[in-house]
Amino acid sequence: MKDFQTRSALARWAVALLLLAALMVLCSIAVIGTVALFGWSLESPLQLCLAMGLQLSLLLPLWMMAGIFFAAPLLRLLGTLRYYSPYLVVTRSRDGHLDLHGATLFDYLLLFRWSDRGRQAVRQILIWYVDGLLAIIREIEQGKIQRDTIFSATSYIFSESIARRYGFRVEASRWFSIGGFLTLPTQFVTYSFAKGHWALPPILRARRATIDGTTLCAQSARLQRLLSRLAQAQR
Repeated sequence: MKDFQTRSALARWAVALLLLAALMVLCSIAVIGTVALFGWSLESPLQLCLAMGLQLSLLLPLWMMAGIFFAAPLLRLLGTLRYYSPYLVVTRSRDGHLDLHGATLFDYLLLFRWSDRGRQAVRQILIWYVDGLLAIIREIEQGKIQRDTIFSATSYIFSESIARRYGFRVEASRWFSIGGFLTLPTQFVTYSFAKGHWALPPILRARRATIDGTTLCAQSARLQRLLSRLAQAQR
């Protein structure tokens, strides 16, 4: 069993490093292509920097999507991305809060088939999201997470009334964050997958929901009942 776990861990690291190497190769090809497009020289540091600058300034959201896609397995192994379910990902913000995120595009590739798009995917995402919240509650109750920890999520998907019903404080956000803009290509793909057809995500309708650990724990029974109803409907 121990040997299997060791081999499995080595395989995960190998895949993560191979994907990171693939990202570096992709970046190199893009820069070389830009240099060739303008007839510049790779031997000129200035022209090489200009090519990199053009790539970043014109295609930054696309590079963000590629970066997150290829780096996600490594970030997970390093603990930067903490998974509490196949879909719910938690990161720590600069102010010490824990931010709740949906799965990365790489995760979508592993978790779903193309035929799952639409309502079936949405139901499964809701199940995983609630399951992740319950996993967080268990860690709070075990003392692994402080009860005064603040959890927050920014999205245009959740229902404000339902979020409030489960103890979240909801704030309107007039402007979507820079991070939201930079991940727009990823959001376009995942939102379209959830809708079942190509659709632009309504990023200007973003809302920020926050909750502290004590309040979240108080919702444990209600969340467990919700998970049971969602699982039964999925069958």
